[in-house]
Amino acid sequence: MRVIVIAAVLSVLIAGTSALTMADELTNLGSELKSEMGSTAGEATGAMKAEQEQMKDSLKSKKDQMKDDMKAKREQMRSEMKEKKEALKAERKEMKKAAKAKKSKAKKQAEEAAESLEPSAY
Repeated sequence: MRVIVIAAVLSVLIAGTSALTMADELTNLGSELKSEMGSTAGEATGAMKAEQEQMKDSLKSKKDQMKDDMKAKREQMRSEMKEKKEALKAERKEMKKAAKAKKSKAKKQAEEAAESLEPSAY
């Protein structure tokens, strides 16, 4: 009977010890999975933040490029308008000059005509 009791006690001890060992291993496995999931989540978060920063930088560079393009177009339009304005100014100056010359010529012809109509003193 003693042998049976000793065998029963030993089997209970072994079963209890193995159950504790299994529980301990499951706890360790759970901790490992939890830490691995945490590190994976951390990596994913880091990757998402990096991608978000990259997109932000890309949008900023596009915005800056558009601003630069608009500034260049505005500057080009100003330059073209200035050239047109100067051309019109030069044309107007030439027209005034031509009108002045015509006026001077007409005045000279009128004076000559008036002199020719006056009677001679001879």
